[in-house]
Amino acid sequence: MAFSPDGKLLAAAEADGFVLLWNPVTGQAVGVPLQAYSGRPVAAVNGVAFSPDGKLLASAGEDGTVRLWNPVTGQRVGVPLPAYAGQVAAVNGVGFSPDGKLLASADEDGTVRTWQISLFANPYAALCADVGPPTKADWARYAPGEPQPSVCR
Repeated sequence: MAFSPDGKLLAAAEADGFVLLWNPVTGQAVGVPLQAYSGRPVAAVNGVAFSPDGKLLASAGEDGTVRLWNPVTGQRVGVPLPAYAGQVAAVNGVGFSPDGKLLASADEDGTVRTWQISLFANPYAALCADVGPPTKADWARYAPGEPQPSVCR
């Protein structure tokens, strides 16, 4: 379980593959349960953590992935952060750095990973910071037929 930084939400990791959000004052559920992990067998959620600004919620999964959520909308942010090299060790816990730029995950096999959150929360901004805006030719080459969004503003 984890409290949001402002104390208005309590997130609970559930063995049924869901993350539940609660109002800790009223004890009432907030929004709909976040379906973090599904399939057969269902992968449990082993841990949750809020970012320091409260804009992201991370969940640690029995299936070896970490997922990011917008706790206000209940929508997933980005893609699941996968285990490496085909080894799927359960993720037992997650935690954000005090500045919110990194997320750490602790795997069942003793591995600790760190993730640069900007790569997943805002991939265009992260890409632009590293290499600059894509040219029209690059966009046409790598995303043919797709409209080029306005990026790197």
